[in-house]
Amino acid sequence: MPEDNENNEQQQTAKKSSKLKLIIIGVIALVLIILILVVVYSLVLAPKDNEAAATQEQAPAAQVAAPAPMPQVPAVQQPQLAPMPSMDMGMSSTEIGQIYPIPTMNVNLADPTGITYLAITLALEFDPKNADLLAEIEAKMPRILDMIITVLSSKAYEEISTAQGKINLRNEFLRRINSMMAKGKLYNVYITGFTVQR
Repeated sequence: MPEDNENNEQQQTAKKSSKLKLIIIGVIALVLIILILVVVYSLVLAPKDNEAAATQEQAPAAQVAAPAPMPQVPAVQQPQLAPMPSMDMGMSSTEIGQIYPIPTMNVNLADPTGITYLAITLALEFDPKNADLLAEIEAKMPRILDMIITVLSSKAYEEISTAQGKINLRNEFLRRINSMMAKGKLYNVYITGFTVQR
């Protein structure tokens, strides 16, 4: 009987530690999602703020320069701020492409023990005017899913758990999917869900 009590205590301790790990992973995933949203928000709104500041700086300079009776000297104009280049292929930072969601996939990661699982949800962004590309994505979805599963199952948790690891993963997916497409190219691949269970 003492052995049963010890086994029960060990099982309860193991359950508590696995629950704690899941909570920690959930908190980390939530923090990463919030961080990604903040970065996207700042990239989308930053050019608007810069353009508004440039317009406000130019307006008072023009008002002050007009009434002053000065000898004709070429006016120095404020340099106009160029809009921030988009990180996407050919899109401005204020445009949003069409989003094609890929349902959550559960994949075994490259782990010698074979007990690390990843639940990942992705979304593909592309030109909303390109109906041919949408049709091609839908037609090639089995190939895309196969590629995603193959890539993920070759990755160790340590490779993709960091922010840089996720960026590298998104870039790899974007490059590989674009190499499959003939009717156009994706603008971006987003990771919209990322949960690891060990």
